[in-house]
Amino acid sequence: MPYTQSVLQTELSKQREASAGWPWRLMTLSFIIFLAVAAVYVGMRFGFEEIYLKRSLSHEEATFSATFKSVSPEEQKSVFNFYSQLSNIDTLLKKQGKATPYLSLIEQNTLKAVTYSGMDLRFADRSVVIVLNGKTPAYASVVQQLELYKRVSTVTEVKLLGARFISPVEGVDFSIQITATR
Repeated sequence: MPYTQSVLQTELSKQREASAGWPWRLMTLSFIIFLAVAAVYVGMRFGFEEIYLKRSLSHEEATFSATFKSVSPEEQKSVFNFYSQLSNIDTLLKKQGKATPYLSLIEQNTLKAVTYSGMDLRFADRSVVIVLNGKTPAYASVVQQLELYKRVSTVTEVKLLGARFISPVEGVDFSIQITATR
């Protein structure tokens, strides 16, 4: 009796051809991509950088040198002084505190009878010391002014540095020191 093979056995017994062509195709594609990247690198490195960028740089340096030579030494010195002053002003503004909030504090809390003749602001790390010199008709106005500044929430300390009566016409000269938080 003849032996009949099942469909599974026939499929398994067939000879398969090895498909070795695909890895060669992948390797050829990889090699072409590598050559393209290498060509772009060499072109950028020696064509773009060496020729274009260096030529452009030398052209710009020549233009800069010609411009620099066309400016007289007096003009160079005046431009240098101007920019030096700008730099110094910028440095001072960055280091110094801004006085505007403290000026509004003084303006909003000053009695109508009081006039100020001088002010000195000193900025510390966490506080500002304001020394005010002024005039008022009577000692009572000085006391009221001190009390107004003590009521401000940002003010930590108020001192009367001095007060003296000048005359009935001129009134009282006084000096106040206010310490406020920054």
